[in-house]
Amino acid sequence: MLKQILVRFFKDRFLFIGFYLANMICIITFFHLNEPANDEFFYPFSIGLCLLTIFLIIDFFRYHEANRAVEHMLRNQFIEFHPHTEELKVFQKLLNKIIREQTSKYHELKERNKERIYFISHWMHHLKTPVSVIELIINKEEKTNETADVFDKILQENKRLHTSIEQGLTMIRLESFENDLEVKSVDLLSSLRKVINGRKREFIYQSVFPSIEFEGKYAYVVTDPKWNEILLDQIVSNAMKYSSTKRGRKNLIFRIEENGNYTSLSITDEGVGIPSYDLDRVFQLFFTGENGRKFPNSTGIGLYLCKKIADKLGQTITIQSKVSKGTTVTIRWVRGMAKHKSYK
Repeated sequence: MLKQILVRFFKDRFLFIGFYLANMICIITFFHLNEPANDEFFYPFSIGLCLLTIFLIIDFFRYHEANRAVEHMLRNQFIEFHPHTEELKVFQKLLNKIIREQTSKYHELKERNKERIYFISHWMHHLKTPVSVIELIINKEEKTNETADVFDKILQENKRLHTSIEQGLTMIRLESFENDLEVKSVDLLSSLRKVINGRKREFIYQSVFPSIEFEGKYAYVVTDPKWNEILLDQIVSNAMKYSSTKRGRKNLIFRIEENGNYTSLSITDEGVGIPSYDLDRVFQLFFTGENGRKFPNSTGIGLYLCKKIADKLGQTITIQSKVSKGTTVTIRWVRGMAKHKSYK
């Protein structure tokens, strides 16, 4: 840092030093021409050079202090800045004015954003109420053979609306992810069964048959139980969405493997699959790709949320797919202990 400041100092003072030396040479030459007998030029030149050196040393210390403070500020390190020249004082006033204006704009935008998130969050919560009421009415209704299919269709559309609302709320909650996090040892099998049971009616309606392949009784992983279930539910939702166009029985296989300190879950569907040229972009927000043109209800949000949640939880998520064959999404966790020990 000192070397860089020194180089900049001499660059800034180069013109001054050049004029000063030229001025000394002119004065000594003038007196020598007036008095030819006087051939003494080394002594006055040495005095002038000595005074120049003293001035540059004093000026450098002032220059160095200001530039060192600026260098620390550029590295986001706090240090007091004391301008010694009128030029620096003017620039400090300008800088303080810009900082005040930008800070004011930042707080204004922050408040607007907070208000917008608050409004969207409450709006989505209000949307959830009629969704829940519709589901309650359908569940309590004594259905006849003639109305059974109609109620099932209404329920499926209601579930789709509910999923979209939950995706919106999840995106909002991600802004304050760290405030809603409790990492502990969680049984992956219990989480999977909970997610599957939550979509039991959809599995039946879509003729999708889930199965879990795992020999053990428990599969503990280190994660946040709520966010982990949201992650699993998003993947299951995607798998069912892109399996719905195929006729007949479709399988959805959950394969758990424990390897060393890690536990992996592969979720394999028999859906339409994803083209190879779209695989690198499936985790981008609002990206729907080739399938987005075939499925109007594709949003490009589900896998984006999965990737964001997995990254924040320190988990890895990968995806493999073949067109018309199906898709496999693999998630990897750190293995947990049998007891629910908190890692917070």
